[in-house]
Amino acid sequence: MVHSLLAHWRDAQGEGGFPSLDAMLKRDLGNMLPSIFVLKVPADDEEPTFARVGKSFAGEVSGDLTGRPVWVPEGTLLDQAVGIYDEVLARKVPVTKDGEFEHVQGGTVLYRSILLPLSEGQGRIDFLLGAINSKTKDEEA
Repeated sequence: MVHSLLAHWRDAQGEGGFPSLDAMLKRDLGNMLPSIFVLKVPADDEEPTFARVGKSFAGEVSGDLTGRPVWVPEGTLLDQAVGIYDEVLARKVPVTKDGEFEHVQGGTVLYRSILLPLSEGQGRIDFLLGAINSKTKDEEA
């Protein structure tokens, strides 16, 4: 999923700038949509807020996160995925991360995530589009 989403980002990139959120969401993201989230990056130095959270994260958090600052419980997939937003904003490039962690609901989880910068114009990063896929360590054997 990570490589596929990065390929979509590169295709939507056009003239070398950042693609827009609209350009990305209009692409055929198919079965990736439940594992996608979007962070809105404010113009000031405030923390990003959730603009969209895919259905695959529903079991990890309670309530709708839309409009809320980026904070999620530790030991969740979403926590692993959003934890790199500072790096994306500083480097202004897509960032991937993989690893393993102990999930709050039990079990060791292996994961790979990506966070992609998006712009609505003028080269400023306005949104971050992220996704994560995972499996439990037991599934690996």
